[in-house]
Amino acid sequence: MRACIVLLAALVLAAALPPGAVHFTEIAAQAGLTDVFYCGREGAKDYILEILGTGVALFDYDRDGYLDAFFTTAGRLEGFPAGQEPSNQLYRGGKDGKFTRVTAAAGLESKGWGQAACVGDFDNDGFEDLFVTSFGRNHLYRNTGKGSFEDVTAAAGLDGRERWSVGCAFLDYDLDGKLDLFIVNYLVFDKSRIPLRAAIRSQPPPSTTTRTAGRIST
Repeated sequence: MRACIVLLAALVLAAALPPGAVHFTEIAAQAGLTDVFYCGREGAKDYILEILGTGVALFDYDRDGYLDAFFTTAGRLEGFPAGQEPSNQLYRGGKDGKFTRVTAAAGLESKGWGQAACVGDFDNDGFEDLFVTSFGRNHLYRNTGKGSFEDVTAAAGLDGRERWSVGCAFLDYDLDGKLDLFIVNYLVFDKSRIPLRAAIRSQPPPSTTTRTAGRIST
């Protein structure tokens, strides 16, 4: 609630200021947010899977009055060396404006191709839970209220099939007092059928055929 009041006050103040009077300063490093999150190769993107960025969710998972941050990360189609695969990350926010990585302690380490995240108290216990979509399997994490989460995807009856899910939202569409879950699925992408760049470069260039004055040359 404290964070919501501060945000509302900031929005009201910003609306009262003349255009150009509001400026933002990059403070990620000072705040402790220094991890790198991937979504394909840096620079040019060769595959449709690489063009969608990953997600972030801001919520007070430990109910201490300070917003925490959860970031999803994707990966690279070429993969990473063993032990160097990136993971989604949870950071606990403090009153000093700094964030501390608590992913492992919270039970949220996950290596894969993360996409989006949404927050909602699906079991009505007063602690906000987390749903994460992926290119692969989606996961529902229940907030235990003790600083950690448990994967309850199967127990909650959610389909564990692999697919490309790019968005999600908790809502009570039928007003029964229990949160429902909406998941956005994208297209079918079979990376096993897509050649990697190295394989494409190793292939000889295709021959070209031209027709000039009744003569064909290759």
